[in-house]
Amino acid sequence: MRALLFLVAFAIALLATVPLDRVLLPLLRDPLAAAGVDLRVQGLRLALPAGVRASDVGLSSDKASLALDSVYIGITRSIDAEACGGHISGDLATQSVHLNLQSVDLSRCLRVGKLELETALDGELFVEGFDLSNPSAFLNADIVRALRANLKLTSTGGVFRGVVPGAGDGGSDLPLGEWEFNDLVLSAQFADGGIDIQEGHVMTSGVEWEAVSVQLPSEDTRGGLRLDFRARLANDTPRARALIGLMPKATEGQGGWRSYRVVGTLSAPRVVGLD
Repeated sequence: MRALLFLVAFAIALLATVPLDRVLLPLLRDPLAAAGVDLRVQGLRLALPAGVRASDVGLSSDKASLALDSVYIGITRSIDAEACGGHISGDLATQSVHLNLQSVDLSRCLRVGKLELETALDGELFVEGFDLSNPSAFLNADIVRALRANLKLTSTGGVFRGVVPGAGDGGSDLPLGEWEFNDLVLSAQFADGGIDIQEGHVMTSGVEWEAVSVQLPSEDTRGGLRLDFRARLANDTPRARALIGLMPKATEGQGGWRSYRVVGTLSAPRVVGLD
């Protein structure tokens, strides 16, 4: 028994001397760099109970960036991360990942264009359809259409702000200002490049917003974006009426709902009112 304990202790001590950043990081950096993504890891070490912990992790490209304080991946492919002011846990398999989110504030870790969502999100995300044993597949543009995902998010409230490039008159930037919101609920499925929304609603300044359907543009279409949503006055206040007044003209239907559609491209969306 003593000999076995000695061998185990010796093996652990030997592994602790392995320069993990030199061994593992190139396996990740090279395929990411080929896709235009830069990987930054400040520290990488063996961690209990049995896995590897990376600290100060960053992913960045010309369109977006993500920063994580600390990420642990166990030999059973369990995931535990301190990130975005909250906690992320889950499991990683060869062809899927399941994550649970607790008080995750994307404004503290994620940058996408000039939009910002400041709120503590709770929920879960399940994604499948990729193959970790074939990293080069992630460089294929068709990878998005091969993915399938389930997403559930809730938030008691927060702030949305930002600018949509090219969405204003004459292709100018469209400032969205800063809006407080509450009672955010989103439940959706992603498959074959499309999004099926089971439930999606939020309240902003006395106006209730509800997502109806989403169609993402494909690689062989110019434009092709279509996001249908609707809005109605929940509280008849000057601020709520002013917010509705900022939207394109739309016919008021049953229940006071007005319908809208986002068209164009992801980089240059445009909102139109529906009759």
